[in-house]
Amino acid sequence: MAKQVKIKDIAKMAGVSAGTVDRILHNRGNVSAASREAVENVLARTGYKYNIHTSAVSLKKAYRIIIAIPTAIKGEYWGNIQRGIEHAMEEYSDVAIDFEYAYYNQFDIYSCRDSFAGIPDKNPSAVIIGATFASETVTLCSRLDEKNIPYVFVDAVIEGTHPSATFSSDQNACGRIIGRMLNLFTPRDAELAVFGSRRTGNERASNSKTRMEGLKEYFGSLNYRREIKESKLSVLDPEESRKDILDFLERNPRVKGIAVLNSRGYILADILAAQQIKDIRIVTFDLTVNNSRCVENGTLSAIICQRPELQGFHAVKAIIRILLYNIPDKNIHHYMPTDIIIKENLPVYREIYAE
Repeated sequence: MAKQVKIKDIAKMAGVSAGTVDRILHNRGNVSAASREAVENVLARTGYKYNIHTSAVSLKKAYRIIIAIPTAIKGEYWGNIQRGIEHAMEEYSDVAIDFEYAYYNQFDIYSCRDSFAGIPDKNPSAVIIGATFASETVTLCSRLDEKNIPYVFVDAVIEGTHPSATFSSDQNACGRIIGRMLNLFTPRDAELAVFGSRRTGNERASNSKTRMEGLKEYFGSLNYRREIKESKLSVLDPEESRKDILDFLERNPRVKGIAVLNSRGYILADILAAQQIKDIRIVTFDLTVNNSRCVENGTLSAIICQRPELQGFHAVKAIIRILLYNIPDKNIHHYMPTDIIIKENLPVYREIYAE
């Protein structure tokens, strides 16, 4: 095992005193810009700043992080983000941090509003936010900014906010990707459809808006026209979804490709399979247990995977670095790798979705 770099070693490499290094690591006292830059360069080169356990123990300070995300269900998208968060908690268990979840219903803007309203008054050390509704998120972030409480986003980037870091897919690119897949999977003369979720409060999710923009950009770039219909499905009322989807398809018999702009593509796939409808290709988002099942049985053509576990893990890691070192991330927006999963490469991902 390589020898652990110590403060005196960092000081020697940076050409400063050990006391200067200690002040920079623990954010105590004034340090010149030149000294800070020299020390930070050594920290980056040696990887010392990522070894946060020793520093955290020496600080003997407790922190409280609130995690404001949609209700996390095991095997679903937000359950996988929570799994990444909890993995990070275990990884950095030497840091004295209490975590509190503030869950909300991602299909109900009023649930989100109620959940977010009480967070600033609890005066947390930091907040991790899974932003579904843009307006509610901007309101929360404004109050956090007033209190100088740092926050990190997972899953989405919301305009008009000032996060310390964000971890998500490039949602516009995801929209272009799903558009390209639909175009490749279907005859050029066939009609296409895009389904979103019906939400209480009648506000489309931030990511769905951006994905739709990307999808339209892709089809707008073609030198021929594809007819695209729009509709919604109800996650909370399966029977309503079944009736609405079958009515939509009866009214639009030329639709042969459907993009579901969230992680619930399996709902559509199961309804079509139950009706023995086999000539419509469906693409959706996120490597959930149910989506994986449908890819395996052929009722879903493809999934775009956004690596939710990585998002959750890196969000916690970023928060801890901010709290311990008060060093801002030079690159605020971090895009996660985007995987396209079909039946042939699904077994490679079994370890991720089977848990």
